Amino acid sequence: MDYRRIYVQAIVLNGHHVLMVRPPGGVWALPGGDVEEGETPEDAVRRTVAEQTGAEVRVTRHLSREKRNESLHRMVLTFLAEQLSLKYDPASRRGSTEVDWRSLRSEELKETIYEKHLSGKERK
Repeated sequence: MDYRRIYVQAIVLNGHHVLMVRPPGGVWALPGGDVEEGETPEDAVRRTVAEQTGAEVRVTRHLSREKRNESLHRMVLTFLAEQLSLKYDPASRRGSTEVDWRSLRSEELKETIYEKHLSGKERK
């Protein structure tokens, strides 16, 4: 990819709920972050989800990629991931970021996760 910054995010499902994070004063979002030098996107997903939520995940599928903010040359990759750590309690807080399983039926969530991510359609 010719993009200088690659950002990854993960959809981690549990029934009709998805693992979400919310920084202080922010909005609910998928866990994720920038890919570091020498790191694969899948490694970045595992690292950022663990850092932000405490959950260990296995990346199961690449769902989409989209260009964002052309001036910053940013590419966003979205992955589906499965939670592996069974003793993780998403109701606990990691640092100052709130972590929770959010309902897929929530109107607020529909603004964060697009149907293309859940259906696996890719947008270039």
